[in-house]
Amino acid sequence: MQVEARTRIRQQKLRITFFGYIFVLIFFAILQVISIVFFKQGFLLSRDVSSTISYCNDTIDPCIQPTIEKTIFLVIDALRFDFVIPVEGSDKHYHNNFPILYDLAQTNPKKSTLLKFIADPPTTTLQRLKGLTTGSLPTFIDAGSNFDGDEIDEDNWLLQLYNHNKSIAFMGDDTWEALFKKYINPKYNFPYPSLNVWDIDTVDNGVLEHIYPIMEQNDWDMIIGHFLGVDHIGHRYGPNHHSMKDKLNQMNDEISKIIDKMDDKTLLVVIGDHGMDYTGNHGGDSKDELETTFFAYTKNKKFNMSPKGKEKYDISNLGSNYRSVNQVDLVPTLSLLLGIPIPHNNLGFPIDEMFKDLKIPSVKTIEQINRFRQSSPILKDTLGMPETFTIESSKSYQYQSLEHCKTLWARFDMKFIVLGVILLFFSFVFILAYSRSIPSVRVSTMSFEFIGSVIAMSLLGIVLSFSVYIVLMPQNLTLKNCIGSGVAIGMVIGFWAPIMDRFSILWLLHQIVDFFVYSFNTWSFMGLAFIVLHCLIFASNSYVIWEDKMIHFFIMTFGVGTFVSILKNPTISTNEKILGLNHSFTFLFVSRLVSMINLCREEQGGLCKPTFETTWWSIVLLHVVSFLLPLMIKSFFKLSNSFHSAGPLWINGMKFLLMLNAFYWTFEYVDNLNYFQIPSTVFKSFKLSIARIVLVISLILANYSWSRGPLCVKIDLSRPAPPEQTIPASPDEDAPELKPKATILGYGNIYGSSYFLLVINFSIAVMLVSKPLGAVAIAGLLIQILSFLEIIDLLNLRRNLVSPIIFGLLGYQHFFSSGHQATIPSIHWDVGFMTTENIIFPITHLNIFLNTFGSFIIICLSLPLITLWKIPPTNKPITALSQIITVITSLITYQTLISLSSFIFTAHFRRHLMVWKIFAPRFMLNGLLLVVINVILIFLSLWFGTGKVLTQVNRIFGK
Repeated sequence: MQVEARTRIRQQKLRITFFGYIFVLIFFAILQVISIVFFKQGFLLSRDVSSTISYCNDTIDPCIQPTIEKTIFLVIDALRFDFVIPVEGSDKHYHNNFPILYDLAQTNPKKSTLLKFIADPPTTTLQRLKGLTTGSLPTFIDAGSNFDGDEIDEDNWLLQLYNHNKSIAFMGDDTWEALFKKYINPKYNFPYPSLNVWDIDTVDNGVLEHIYPIMEQNDWDMIIGHFLGVDHIGHRYGPNHHSMKDKLNQMNDEISKIIDKMDDKTLLVVIGDHGMDYTGNHGGDSKDELETTFFAYTKNKKFNMSPKGKEKYDISNLGSNYRSVNQVDLVPTLSLLLGIPIPHNNLGFPIDEMFKDLKIPSVKTIEQINRFRQSSPILKDTLGMPETFTIESSKSYQYQSLEHCKTLWARFDMKFIVLGVILLFFSFVFILAYSRSIPSVRVSTMSFEFIGSVIAMSLLGIVLSFSVYIVLMPQNLTLKNCIGSGVAIGMVIGFWAPIMDRFSILWLLHQIVDFFVYSFNTWSFMGLAFIVLHCLIFASNSYVIWEDKMIHFFIMTFGVGTFVSILKNPTISTNEKILGLNHSFTFLFVSRLVSMINLCREEQGGLCKPTFETTWWSIVLLHVVSFLLPLMIKSFFKLSNSFHSAGPLWINGMKFLLMLNAFYWTFEYVDNLNYFQIPSTVFKSFKLSIARIVLVISLILANYSWSRGPLCVKIDLSRPAPPEQTIPASPDEDAPELKPKATILGYGNIYGSSYFLLVINFSIAVMLVSKPLGAVAIAGLLIQILSFLEIIDLLNLRRNLVSPIIFGLLGYQHFFSSGHQATIPSIHWDVGFMTTENIIFPITHLNIFLNTFGSFIIICLSLPLITLWKIPPTNKPITALSQIITVITSLITYQTLISLSSFIFTAHFRRHLMVWKIFAPRFMLNGLLLVVINVILIFLSLWFGTGKVLTQVNRIFGK
């Protein structure tokens, strides 16, 4: 009874301490999230949007007479310019398969024009539609709203058509409905879901189904059709795929039919909203993403275009000699042709080719731009109107206005930027002080002092900030920001008070220094060097560009260090040394192999050769990995005699699920080839079934079973060997009975082997939503983790700074090796539709999340293994828990430092030429990673994983 009572008391203390740690880490995470939000709000400001609507005054400023009656406006998404011009000698599937636009421009130069259409970054569809309809510039932060388009609240040409009682028909990409629904004639509104990039025909077929019947009617003034097939083929297969040729041929044929059915009162405009890079993606500002197509054609004999000379049809150098116009130029062009006011916020200039006499259109445009500038506080009086209204002076004025707006459009709010940096710095200091005081936390319940202090000060901060807002009503500060500031300041005071109550400033400084060195040795210095060098990467755009190579260098440096250390360590036995060298070599070998899988970013140029692509050999390699990976994990389990009970079940199940995953990508590859002429619906049903089975088993069934299942141990009952034959003392004396001896197999790694099964569950899900080479890289990550754990045990690095740092570096290495970069185009949006045909929250979003952050999810889940791997059951589980908390807080501190460095240098380079291309995406990645790492470590690694393992083992083996 006393033993049971002691066990219950020990479990109760463990539970109380455990929840104390959980709540403190949650408060740290909240403070960091608040700091990220404030920095984001100061740095990623949306541009100022004027709500003024342009009007024509019949007496003072009348609109010019329309020159066209009806317009068919077709958007072919991602129609890169070289898709429509002839390219001699090219065998690419995207060349020479859409000739009608070029042919018409050549044969009817006064009735048609073909121009290079230059988009403004970011090249995402929502931002491009805003620019194409308002004439204004997008901002970087708008890129995040591409999946949640809000209704446009500024002046645009659809609004102007609606105000002038014009009927607008629409069919295609449903982004238009999200932005302009109230301006579209409900009778002719046919939106289609736009984000399933694996569906290449539904939207296009929907456009074609409705456009021809509407053209036969007379009650429309503008038809808008948005085709998505070209864009989706790019996302799914890349531009050089046979499906691209078929799609471009289809577009060519359909444009020809539309032209045949047009009357002589109609203007046809065909444009692309953006291009695509060599992978088929877009969002950035590379040449291939920015250069798209503008084409206009009419049969109207009274409407003459003014071609600027045949030089714009020179096909040398893939269209480099074609005349180019900005996408914002479409807005005044259409407005003036339709006889409606130019939208108030427009910054474009009429396209020369569309007007026989440009003088009046240019004057109208300059007057509109001047009105816009005078209505904006940051633009007013910064540039005077031209003294004489010539076409050249008007163009000069418009160009200077456009460039000036590009530099001033998004104003940085330094008070929020500084506040975000300061709060993140405080969070770093607090979590560092907390992690170094963990031994005293165990004794003095300092965790609960933190909890009470933070809650009290946060509530006080809310009350005071709300009172200040009500009394003072400060300008340029919303109630949300005011309360957020109060909560943040309250949390800072709440964390600071218990620390200063117990410890002095000198103690805090000592702990900060001690954190970096633990017990200072070569490994501690290496870990510190990796932290410093990683933080300094953000001081240069060149280093940010090549971060993947630098991370690989750090990991290889550590691997070589372990190899040399094991080789020269005299305290390690020969057998252990051989085994250790084998683990070190495995770690180095796999690290080198996965570094060969990479997706290049545009800035790396010819110095980087991309290897991340789906080919036949990558599919074969995926099948090989599905067979070898379980065998290798099995071999590691056998090293600690842990391949028992749940071990064989999980590892054999892993083999089955990985085989299903390999078959999924085999079906995908065969479907892409279209070699066997099997209907795509057959492959789709197979793929959906496989993906859903693997995802449900790995994320739901396997984790539920793991939380209830047995440990990786086995009781072996073996009888001892009989003693040598002896003569009995008397004939009646019996020989001694040999009692069986019980041995618990797997006892020495009871925590680690059971916990690693949880890592297997999530690894399978991550490998499913990763493309073939990405799954191969994740398999390499698992081998690296297991080899690293064996090295940690052999070199006694459990409590050394370098261990959690290497885990963090492995997360970054496999972020890059799984086909990602810190750029918008590298996000694998298409995997969102592996398990669903349409967008379904949260399944679609979960797939993209697992794909993007999969490597960090795995390393965060694996982090407690630094403490748990190869240790027997302990009667002091709180001690093991405190060591796990130290490791967890070390990784959080490392990522906090990385994010803090990124924030500081991004703010410093806010006027840098590459800020939106390099620094801003990297800071956004760091902010997201800080949130993701906190969430995974707190709720999965600690709450779900560590809590279950420690509790179960302590219940069974507690003394």
